Amino acid sequence: MYELWHIGLAYVIGTAAGIGIFRGWIQERIITATIDTLIRDEYIRSFEDEQGITHLHKWYEFDDIIERIQEEQREHEEDDTP
Repeated sequence: MYELWHIGLAYVIGTAAGIGIFRGWIQERIITATIDTLIRDEYIRSFEDEQGITHLHKWYEFDDIIERIQEEQREHEEDDTP
């Protein structure tokens, strides 16, 4: 019969191996779930620009950022006018 420390050692080695193998997947799932929850609860907001890049911002920063982007677009349109 196995001694108790064999079982404990097998548990520790198995846990370490599982964490080592699946660490990236676990971190990605945790981060994705956290960001999705924050967006759903409106603590952060997101928008996608013309290039397909998603930008995340805190809820109180969003209005300032939109105003700045619109101002930059107006300036760009004025520069393009012949």
